Amino acid sequence: MVKSSQVPTIFDVAREAGVARATVDRVIYNRGGVSGDTIKKVRSAIEKLGYTTNPIASRLASKKRLTISVLIPDFEPGEYWSVAYKGFVDGVKSARNYDIDLDMHLFDSNDISSFRRESRRILDKRPSGVITNVVFADAVKAFASELETAGIPYAFVDQKIDGLAYRLYFGADPREAGALGAYLLTHRMNVREIVMIRIIRDPRQNADPNKVRREGFLDYITEHFPSCKVHTVFIHPDNLEEIDGILDSFFKAHPGVKHVTMANSRIHLIADYLRAHPDPERHVVGFDDLEKNIEALREGLVEYLVTRNIPMQSYYTISRLAESLVGSGIPVKKDNYMHMDILHSLNCKDYEFKA
Repeated sequence: MVKSSQVPTIFDVAREAGVARATVDRVIYNRGGVSGDTIKKVRSAIEKLGYTTNPIASRLASKKRLTISVLIPDFEPGEYWSVAYKGFVDGVKSARNYDIDLDMHLFDSNDISSFRRESRRILDKRPSGVITNVVFADAVKAFASELETAGIPYAFVDQKIDGLAYRLYFGADPREAGALGAYLLTHRMNVREIVMIRIIRDPRQNADPNKVRREGFLDYITEHFPSCKVHTVFIHPDNLEEIDGILDSFFKAHPGVKHVTMANSRIHLIADYLRAHPDPERHVVGFDDLEKNIEALREGLVEYLVTRNIPMQSYYTISRLAESLVGSGIPVKKDNYMHMDILHSLNCKDYEFKA
């Protein structure tokens, strides 16, 4: 028997025997329709490669652990990626039979060099697989290209880049999420002006993780309210006093603007301003069920939140990637879109997502 550092798959057996994968399947499960000579070739290939139909047993027999590297933005407790992190940890626990080592790498979402540095560390480790997200799109594309050259499978969580050879993806459809947010903000009236509040990120604007969601929002407005003007206001997430001043200046200059949104997960950043400047005609829509966002929703400062099960998408990403690494290598479904929830003060009393 020839031992390999990689657990052999049914595709390896088919390649060794010079037959189709379906033929190997028929031989393994005695389904008939295969000549005697072909059966001998397939069985010989199975023996030579040490193939087993039980990938978990094969993985344990090889005494080789899986290492899955996860590269996501750094986070503070209560922030979006802290919620997603819990899903990764729980996903590893659920797939404990696969012997997974979780190799976490965090980068500064305001510093593209931080992403490049951590991605290089991952490449140097040559893990079994990689999970990442789209914050710096060009840097992610370069990282993906190097992973493909190295033969390291990778997956996207939360957002993805179409056209790349990623193995699987779990997350909401960001364009549809943006359109849904636009609908909720405008469905009861003819809206003439909207203000979209954005986060100041890295000085060179390399980071734009909410671009597709924002595009979905704007496309919906363009289609349904072509004469509507969308203002853009930038705020810094670490300066609450400055946020109050920026918003106060904007609304004094544009008193007719009653519709407010943020395409990122931090609508709670403007909660203090909304609380200090109540307006019964104001409508506010945000995204993602972070604890602070839920508090603003319950208080009536935010009217709707568009969200999905954040920890579950990372849970599924790591557990399904592990399955593909020890199995056939081909997931049943590549793009897995999470369903979206609409939260209002009337349905969030005991709301909590659990992975």
